[in-house]
Amino acid sequence: MRRFTLILWAALAAPVAAGAQSLESKDWQVVCDNTRACRAAGYSVEGSDMPVSVMLARASGPGMPLVGELQLGTLGAGAVRPGSVFLTIAGKPAGPIRLDRDNHAALSQPVIAALLRAVVGGTDVSFTAGKSAWRLSASGAVDVLSQIDDVQGRAGRTSAIVRRGNGSDGDVASAMAMPRLQGVFIPTAAQPDDRALAVRVLASIQSSPSCPLLDDGNAQAKARLWHIDANRLLVTQPCQAPASNVGNNGYWLANLRPPYDAKPMTTSGGDYDGSGTIVARRLDGPAGDCGTIEAWTWNGYRFEQTFAATGGLCRGVKAGGAWQLPSVVTDVVQGN
Repeated sequence: MRRFTLILWAALAAPVAAGAQSLESKDWQVVCDNTRACRAAGYSVEGSDMPVSVMLARASGPGMPLVGELQLGTLGAGAVRPGSVFLTIAGKPAGPIRLDRDNHAALSQPVIAALLRAVVGGTDVSFTAGKSAWRLSASGAVDVLSQIDDVQGRAGRTSAIVRRGNGSDGDVASAMAMPRLQGVFIPTAAQPDDRALAVRVLASIQSSPSCPLLDDGNAQAKARLWHIDANRLLVTQPCQAPASNVGNNGYWLANLRPPYDAKPMTTSGGDYDGSGTIVARRLDGPAGDCGTIEAWTWNGYRFEQTFAATGGLCRGVKAGGAWQLPSVVTDVVQGN
């Protein structure tokens, strides 16, 4: 048995699931997942030549710290890659930050505290290295960070980020348990008529802009199917031309016999190995600098969504987005 876990934060486990919540305000965005863990991302202004983003994340529950990460822009051959930067507020250095080779860094608690004082007060901050400077906008920060306080029941308490008060931190909203799903492998054994059956099922599907290659002969030649039970099939074929970091395969659930009644799952799925989980990735924005990722896992009866995340705002920071901000997380235990 192997554990298949997508984007876990070690401190997030504890009972039942909460609904995901998200908010976008100006240059900031927050997504809280179904465990009440929240991740807020702030960015440089749209169109900046020196794009940057900061993520601040917190699990719900008493005593949970706020953690932070920095990502300087990496798109384009001209992206500046310093070994370290200084957090700079009102022209004064407020703390050093050492970067890795991907222009990424974890932020220390003193740096997080200084950054929060500035952006909550409406002041932009910069990350500087020599003559280079990456400016983080404070616009929208209060709205977004207040959302974390609201979702986690921290407003008016000592642990609040924005609306801090004297209330006890002992009765803030507890973390919700990450749902656990027992995945089931799908048999990969082929049957003699499978290729012809796949073509017949795909021929029954109405064309759509999301799958322009549905009627393409070369794409149909790559069609595959799996018998997920005695009466149902999983069918796939390419929907778009291959693109880096983007799933281009369509997946449909269909009946074994006519009427096939094929129902789409995704038209941006990656290659599937029959293990039980289908992952779909999509890039958005003119530079592919944002996008989404989703996953569905077969539980023996149906495919359940087990992961969903956005890559954040399209601000030119990094291919696919500066971060993964999940709204749905699941601990998937893959069985035999």
